[in-house]
Amino acid sequence: MNQKNRIDVIANIEDTLESLRVNQEVTELRVLNTSKGTASGYFDENTSMAKAASTFDGEVPGVYITLNPVKEDLLTRSNNCVQSYVKQTTSDRDIASRSWLPIDLDPIRASGISSTDQEHEAALNLAKNVQQYLTKQGWPEPILADSGNGFHLLYAINLPNDDASRILVKRILEILDFQFSNEMVEVDKTTYNAARIWKLYGTKACKGDNTKERPHRYSQIIKSPEEVVKVSKEQLNGLTEKLALPIKGASRDQTVDATNSICAKAWLNEKGIEIVAEGTWQKNATKYVLSACPWNEEHIDRSAYVIQFSNGAISAGCHHNSCSQEDWHTLRKKYEPDYSRKEVGNKGRPSQADTLIRLGSDARFFKNELEEAYAAIKINGHTELWKVKSKTFKMWLTKRFFDETGQASTSDAMNQALGVMEMKAMFDGEEHHLQLRVAERDGKFYYDMANSDWEIVEITPKGCQVIENPPILFTRNKNTKAQVMPDFDGDIRLLLNHVRTKSEDDQILLLIYIVTCLIPKIPHAVLVLNGEKGAAKSTSMRNIRQIIDPAVRDLLTMPNSIQDLAISLANNYMPCFDNLDNLSAAKSDLLCIASTGGGFSKRTLFTDDDETLLELQRCPALNGINMVVTRPDLMDRSIPIELERISEEDRKEESVVRAEFEKDKPSIIGGAFRILSKAMAIYPNVKIEKLSRMADFTRWGFSIAEAMGYGGERFLEAYRNNQNKSNEEAISSHPVAAAIVVLMRNCNNWTGTVAELLTRLDYEAGRERIDTNVKTWPKAAHILSRRLKEVKSNLKEVGIIFDIRHAGDAKKVTIKKVGSNVVVPFDQKKINSTSTNLDEVELSPDYDEFAEWGD
Repeated sequence: MNQKNRIDVIANIEDTLESLRVNQEVTELRVLNTSKGTASGYFDENTSMAKAASTFDGEVPGVYITLNPVKEDLLTRSNNCVQSYVKQTTSDRDIASRSWLPIDLDPIRASGISSTDQEHEAALNLAKNVQQYLTKQGWPEPILADSGNGFHLLYAINLPNDDASRILVKRILEILDFQFSNEMVEVDKTTYNAARIWKLYGTKACKGDNTKERPHRYSQIIKSPEEVVKVSKEQLNGLTEKLALPIKGASRDQTVDATNSICAKAWLNEKGIEIVAEGTWQKNATKYVLSACPWNEEHIDRSAYVIQFSNGAISAGCHHNSCSQEDWHTLRKKYEPDYSRKEVGNKGRPSQADTLIRLGSDARFFKNELEEAYAAIKINGHTELWKVKSKTFKMWLTKRFFDETGQASTSDAMNQALGVMEMKAMFDGEEHHLQLRVAERDGKFYYDMANSDWEIVEITPKGCQVIENPPILFTRNKNTKAQVMPDFDGDIRLLLNHVRTKSEDDQILLLIYIVTCLIPKIPHAVLVLNGEKGAAKSTSMRNIRQIIDPAVRDLLTMPNSIQDLAISLANNYMPCFDNLDNLSAAKSDLLCIASTGGGFSKRTLFTDDDETLLELQRCPALNGINMVVTRPDLMDRSIPIELERISEEDRKEESVVRAEFEKDKPSIIGGAFRILSKAMAIYPNVKIEKLSRMADFTRWGFSIAEAMGYGGERFLEAYRNNQNKSNEEAISSHPVAAAIVVLMRNCNNWTGTVAELLTRLDYEAGRERIDTNVKTWPKAAHILSRRLKEVKSNLKEVGIIFDIRHAGDAKKVTIKKVGSNVVVPFDQKKINSTSTNLDEVELSPDYDEFAEWGD
């Protein structure tokens, strides 16, 4: 923007603020989706606010302000200036009073795009109709404004910021929506909350791309009265007392025509009853607003209506109290004297369950892949997803019931209503595959910010951005915590300032591991941190989780039961288990499933035969003083990283450590997203001849290393060294493998029965002080056969192969070393990574025979 244009924008914004604000009122300026997250500031000076707002004009979809005045204390959050990465903005309780009743006439179109000229013009026409109607009710002239996509009517009011005012404004918007919304433009019913942010007129509306069909337009005040007169509270209440929402106090079944085959629109046209507006109502009905009341010709204020539901049921009435007894049957009787009303059921008031079902019909019900019922709810301009039987959805429904009736529903009514909604989700709803934190759709990756606005990060090979109103992808639970707004210009390497690794290999692997955790639908490595006490293992793991999957309880204790462990894994995208000493075989196996992906089933209740299925594909992390992972299967999936002890000179207070990390966190997470975006462009062209067991992790790791500038080969080297250390650890911690290595230390071949091998291994274990009192030490020959198969791949890595065959009355085992100087005592030197590569060692003459052996 050139200097002249900016001066013009500042002047236009100042004119807007002069019209909307009383001098010295505090107002929040808020800008969403900037390159540095949400920007916000509090102002009591018009010029300062105008200059601050102008810097964002044309760079973001929209610039907003709080329409109602904010309490003066909030000025201290950001005094007449704007801050980035703001997490705390104005809430309803921060509003001092209600100064405006805003009516938003918004064209119906896909979210995130500008309106066409035709849609824009239709919004203006509807705004004029609404204004004309309210003028007839004695309301003063409003401010008419162009939002850039639709039109606004701003009526000055003077109400306290309390529940009664909120309900009053909400009812007015609902009535206007019912009477005036049509197939092209609707009255936004959601603008009733006191802290609602509003388009700052004078700035450009930039939703979607600027095209000829859907251009970006500047918002502006079109017309403002010379003297702004407030709508009195009596006039506001008079509108809601005179006009009520339709079929309040009557259910659809009570108004259904006995024939259930009449087309309401055709019937009205046949009888010469003029329809002035037609539109969708409550998503499953069509409303027809009549030009005049058929029961009272004096009611010519669009108060009469007819509604036809999708099941054929028809309701009719007039908003005026004098017509409160009129309905579809009296309308038919008036125009069809021979019409005889048939019994249509109980004439009493609707039950609480019926009312709850009607109020809940605004939600969109669907199911996930495990056939669990969900509801998609529109709240404050964004969509939230909750399980139908979750506490949050129940509270939302309870609030709607209380807002309408002023009463609390009974638990029986709530359970009946939830049962119906669950049925709708199961049999009528679509199916969506929901994920925790990360998801993929159409080649794009998505990350759930888990914030109150339900924003997500979209990552593509072309870049990253925070988007609103995302597709249905994510679910949340009680332990899910919001992520900070990422700085996409940041650097993930800042994490190394907060985790003290011992080697460059570990630094490279840790950073690459972090980025791979943001990739959906692939097996994820298990991060294993170990180190002596004072190495900040818990703090390091907490910091790592805050980058990937912030949680209310970020570090978990290892549950005692397998079922409890499965629930912990299912409810946390990155479950971090703190301060472990050892892992049982069953828990180790379940962590393997969680790493590569799988399921776990349990009985739903002890009183029934239903199963609850838990889908697991997570990023587990463990820490302990010693290497807690010992079983070969889990070791193959792990990345062990050793941390160094922090010296007394380097130690800091917990509050200081936390503050330093919080400062770097937006840059770290933003840098991780940026690296992943680059890696997505590199990944399709990556070809690796030999992949490890974690093949997806290896190929993605190569791509990420290229994107970070380390180079893919450097990653493969670091990962190979890490896996060799893991293999050495697996062998040394497995008593049978350790005894085999000792046995083959000084010989190249050993042949005998499995029973003879067990006797020989008992001897070698006693001589080398290998503990044979553990559960994994075999007590019989058939157990030894199973134990050998557990470590077959680990032994092969250090140049030992074996074959077990039936030979008459007993199984015969042959063990052979391949290559020279491969097997060494554990206390002499570490197994060399290059000399143990079986594709490179010089094989013995008999190796071809062994290569053809089966298991």
